Amino acid sequence: MAIRYCITALFSLGLMSCSQERKEENGAPSVSLDQVVENYAQIAYASYVDSLDAAKKMQSQIAAFLSSPTEQGLLAARESWINARLPYLQTEVYRFYDGPIDDEDGPEGLLNAWPMDEAYIDYVMGMPGAGIINETQSYPEISKALLIKLNEKDGEENISCGYHAIEFLLWGQDLRADGPGNRSHTDYTTAANADRRKQFLSLTVSLLLENLQSLVDAWAPSKENYRAEFVQDNPARSIEKILSGMTLLSGFELAGERLLVAYESRAQEDEHSCFSDTTHNDAIYDIVGLINVWSGLYQRPDGSKIEGPGIQSLASAKDAQLAEKLHAELISSLSTAKNIPRPFDQAILAEEGSDARQAILRLIEELEDVADGLVVIADKIGVSVTREPEP
Repeated sequence: MAIRYCITALFSLGLMSCSQERKEENGAPSVSLDQVVENYAQIAYASYVDSLDAAKKMQSQIAAFLSSPTEQGLLAARESWINARLPYLQTEVYRFYDGPIDDEDGPEGLLNAWPMDEAYIDYVMGMPGAGIINETQSYPEISKALLIKLNEKDGEENISCGYHAIEFLLWGQDLRADGPGNRSHTDYTTAANADRRKQFLSLTVSLLLENLQSLVDAWAPSKENYRAEFVQDNPARSIEKILSGMTLLSGFELAGERLLVAYESRAQEDEHSCFSDTTHNDAIYDIVGLINVWSGLYQRPDGSKIEGPGIQSLASAKDAQLAEKLHAELISSLSTAKNIPRPFDQAILAEEGSDARQAILRLIEELEDVADGLVVIADKIGVSVTREPEP
């Protein structure tokens, strides 16, 4: 499903690009800022709805596994986690401007915080009694309130909530070079504190859905919420936020925090989805999210599309040549991300100068070029964005 989505999106993008060029050549009026803002809000809402729906399917699959833990059930639960990540990753472009996901009250830290200290949650090699699950005297009752309270308490790597906590509870530590973690289903049957492990996993999934629901509510149409403020605000301010999210995701977050850090450290702990060995998806679908906003086109998991003017339309009206260049860079970065050898944790360990290392470095450079191009385009549109987040 992931590959089919990308191919369809690329094809649609190509058609959109040609259509945009024809309109400009025919002298048709350019789209308004308001139109771009409204279409962005609609795509954001649909993206969060799809993320919540996928998470609900994951919850159902995990609940079935927990009710009767088997090896096949665990494999199905893992697959549901992978599928749930795909729409969510496309929403990360809606971060980095104090929107509902990451303002001072936003749930981002409860959804996608990383990297995490596995021993904060559960046992790890050489530490069989580690973690909240096994520390029965310190934490006699596992509850939602406790998990929220402990998330990032006394350290950013002390993660107790979100996708990566769930990932660790499904896969366990990744101690193999030839595959992901290999937690046994018996951790939920006969292992020490199996019932507490079940409780922890079930509550963490439930919290994830609650936080995703809050984002659906924030972007829902025809309500007094963040979306209403966003579309009613000065459209230039909203466009600035849109471009800030794109710029900081492509340059600072994806190229820098998620790729360059792991590339330089060669440390498995620095890759984004280290337990499941699905870090390649993180890069691919973050870039798909960037393309969604750039093109104004979002293809939903059911195949339906939301389509309207995107940042590409504004950029083409200001500097068609630069817009075409940035369009090509986005498409190229998606292709480069798809071609990085898997698993990612072995690609970063490859010899210097190897094809694997070169592919990662090329993606970093392409994403930095995208960020630079977005800064220039923002200026031409009449707003200002930066490559680094405000302190």
